[in-house]
Amino acid sequence: MSASAGKQLFVGNLPFVVGWQELKDLMRDAGTIVRADVAAGPGGRSRGFGTVLFATAEDAQNAIATFNGYEWNGRKIEVREDRATAGGPGGAPGAVGPAPTPAYGTPLAAPAQQQSYPAAGGFAANGNNGEVNIRALYVGNLPYSVGWQDLKDLFRNAGNVIRADIPTDWQNRSKGFGTVVMSSVEEARKAATMYAGFEWNGRRLDVREDRTFVEGAAPRPTQQNNYSAPAYNGAPAAAGATAAGRQLFVGNLPFTVQWQELKDMFREAGNVQRADVTQDQQGRSRGYGQVLMATVEEAQKAIQILNGRDVQGRTIEVREDKFASEQGAPAPGTQVFVGNLPYSTRWQDLKDLFRPHGLNPVHADIMAEPNTGRSKGCGIVRFTTKEEADKAVRDVNGTPLAGRNVIVRLDKFA
Repeated sequence: MSASAGKQLFVGNLPFVVGWQELKDLMRDAGTIVRADVAAGPGGRSRGFGTVLFATAEDAQNAIATFNGYEWNGRKIEVREDRATAGGPGGAPGAVGPAPTPAYGTPLAAPAQQQSYPAAGGFAANGNNGEVNIRALYVGNLPYSVGWQDLKDLFRNAGNVIRADIPTDWQNRSKGFGTVVMSSVEEARKAATMYAGFEWNGRRLDVREDRTFVEGAAPRPTQQNNYSAPAYNGAPAAAGATAAGRQLFVGNLPFTVQWQELKDMFREAGNVQRADVTQDQQGRSRGYGQVLMATVEEAQKAIQILNGRDVQGRTIEVREDKFASEQGAPAPGTQVFVGNLPYSTRWQDLKDLFRPHGLNPVHADIMAEPNTGRSKGCGIVRFTTKEEADKAVRDVNGTPLAGRNVIVRLDKFA
């Protein structure tokens, strides 16, 4: 049994503005606190849950009695014993999971008597009260020593793994996250339930629906295991398809709304292929986003039923995204080359680099090595007009990004 068993508590449904210090200040009324943590996502934003370690089991029980159901900034928090340290199987809250984590490189044995798993859609499914409705999962906060084979072996406990991938940087080092594609949605839900919050080599995994996965999208080979990975640039499902007419702009969003909630909202109108909430450099919502529907008809239906809807006291705006990229060659002078990029830069980051300057890129892409899929440290960004491209060169050339001064010039090959 873990030394923390009985003394460490899980605290769920936290307001997203709460940090570890506020959590510690609240809970210290119940007893002596050794440590308080609030789980954070890749952008440093709170994931809405955390843990508190008390000096004694008695203090922990007092905290449960005092604060379970306590209303904090309009949310009723859940306080209970952290099952990941309770001596039972698994690390995912509320799940019957595998045996304790083995040393790196040792595949896990099949879990004993996996009798039942909570339905996906609760906290355990992805840490943010969201559902898993596709068979692809994002796995974050991975130990850097873990390889794709270890990830695949771990998730085999939940079902048939079609492929597993861990992106690497230019030095072939893990970036600390990966993707897993299961053979069915049911197995993906089971895996998310089992492994959200699972502790692996001292790190708690973040497991949730992979919003970049598009069923049937053109694959891209990777270095690690020669399988084809899903498209990670938000490409439409059908080869040669265009986002025009299917992509929607969603404005005046509450700042607490995340991509999963946005996706769930638009499912009322049909099949949602992708949903994104635009973030600033601190990982905070900018109050708007984009949704890509499967068909133009579904996009029009979404406008009809969701434009003007009240969401958490705000009237959202839903309209066709006039900047949705068309396939084909760009107009002369509207595309820029961006060099000296950090190798960790994604296409979304590249778009966000230009937005603080009043620019709204139509398309952004990171150039990758053909055989490995690793970034070349450069990319291209397309604008609607030549004037915007010229402004991008003037305003963004030389801008620092993660310790590098980026190079921006007109793309002479466009």
